[in-house]
Amino acid sequence: MAAAVADEVTEAMEREEAEAVADEATEAMEQVEGEREDAEAVAGEATEVMEQVEGEREETEAEAVSGEATEAMEQVEVEPEQADVAAEAMEQVEGEQEEADASADEATEAMEQVEGEREEAGADAGSEASLRPALPLGRVKRIIRVDRDIKKVTSEAALLITAATELFLGSLASGAHRAASRRGRRAVRAVHVRAAARAHRPTADFLLDCLPAAEEAPPARTAAAPRGVAEAKPLPRGTRRIDAFFQKAT
Repeated sequence: MAAAVADEVTEAMEREEAEAVADEATEAMEQVEGEREDAEAVAGEATEVMEQVEGEREETEAEAVSGEATEAMEQVEVEPEQADVAAEAMEQVEGEQEEADASADEATEAMEQVEGEREEAGADAGSEASLRPALPLGRVKRIIRVDRDIKKVTSEAALLITAATELFLGSLASGAHRAASRRGRRAVRAVHVRAAARAHRPTADFLLDCLPAAEEAPPARTAAAPRGVAEAKPLPRGTRRIDAFFQKAT
């Protein structure tokens, strides 16, 4: 349970970090839009200055035709300065526009990175949900710690052992069902489980000694064992049957 809670907390923290990165990217995009609007305003002002310069130049030419050469020369001397100012303004506008484009590119890359992280987080969450076993991890860890040689069990090892146990139980249950079907039985009993274990040599080597040799007689008939039923083989010292782990202590 603690490992599951820790995983949920980690996922929540990752989601918060992804949302914070998305908020930062949104703010960057808004800032870029503001800078672009400022650049467009500066460009509009520069255009107005150029138009004003062109109007003044036309007025100067008209005054030169009318004979006011001196005033025309003075105005002509002023016009190059205004043209230089307009050129500088245009260069400044172009520089600001390039900076705005660069900021927009950075914001776009940040948004793409955030989307990629969200997709990866979703894929990781889906894979973790698909690997989550049905057996309780806490109970599996307690069973593992029965071995005194094992001092510590990591969450990854417990998860893998639990998944392997589920696969083994599924295979054993399928074999027991097939054995019951071959014998025309609708209910799966211990003899069918023994038949499934005996059919697979690696399973038979370690599991047959832990399974009862035959079905127990109903307690209503008699307390004595029926004839022809062999007694269960005694277990080695210091070991217990596998079903004892799943029985509640009284």
